[in-house]
Amino acid sequence: MSSSVPSSTITETESTLRLRPDAEKVEKGGDNFFEDVHFLGDKDGKVKIRSPPQFDNPLDARKYQMQHLAVAFRVFAKQGFDEGVAGHISLRDPLNAGTKHFSQIRVSDLVLVNEHGEVQPGGAQYPINGPAFAIHSEIHKARPDLHAACHAHSVYGKAFSCFGKVIEPLYQDALRFYNDLSVYNAYGGTVVSVEEGARIAKALGPKNRSVILRNHGIITCGHTVDEASFLFIALDRCCHSQMMANAASGPGWEKIYIGKAEAEMTHKKSGNSSKMWLAFQPYYDQVVAEDPSVLE
Repeated sequence: MSSSVPSSTITETESTLRLRPDAEKVEKGGDNFFEDVHFLGDKDGKVKIRSPPQFDNPLDARKYQMQHLAVAFRVFAKQGFDEGVAGHISLRDPLNAGTKHFSQIRVSDLVLVNEHGEVQPGGAQYPINGPAFAIHSEIHKARPDLHAACHAHSVYGKAFSCFGKVIEPLYQDALRFYNDLSVYNAYGGTVVSVEEGARIAKALGPKNRSVILRNHGIITCGHTVDEASFLFIALDRCCHSQMMANAASGPGWEKIYIGKAEAEMTHKKSGNSSKMWLAFQPYYDQVVAEDPSVLE
């Protein structure tokens, strides 16, 4: 369930296309996609890696994005990120129904709201989660470069959030979040106002894609819903690994940190938007193969 809205009143088609240049490159499979994901092909360039499709019709692009949003909820259910009606994924156009279980979401269940949180024609006519709107709407207003945001009360994410710390550069997968993770070091109770959402958006900052909400959980964002969703899976697992490393460390078992240069290089290679989009595709394929009706 979520509230993803543009910062001003624009049409659904315009909101789908209003991406910054590098976001649009990821969405369309950009010129450097092959290099970004670090896959090797043949010398003639005939062997191609899977990349985001290109659309001439904005409505086709919107349909594609909604399908991937619906599948993202199913993936979250499989990952165990569902907890009652808590948790939400937003896209800068459609939203999910407020009381629908993640594992049952279809494209036809996505809800469209305006910048005031009012349910609009053109989507499912369900109420939306108020705290979700308060958080997601402010993130989308503050960060027009980001197109999607995910939040759920995952077990490891909320456990690690109690420390108010970032993930340490201890192992390769953690470097996806190297200098790309913020902490909202406050807890004001259930988010019921856009003012609290604005504080969370401010904590996310002008360039990071993820933020840990102290005593609450985690939020990940991306240029595509695929990127944001995979980052959420990855960050929750990093929270788990970090706590295991903390528990195991002690005399003779001190943690060894990865150097700055290596961390920066690995973040660029393994954490870029193209790589994150690609990493989500096996999850997408699994859900669609099991239940094609998710795309309806």
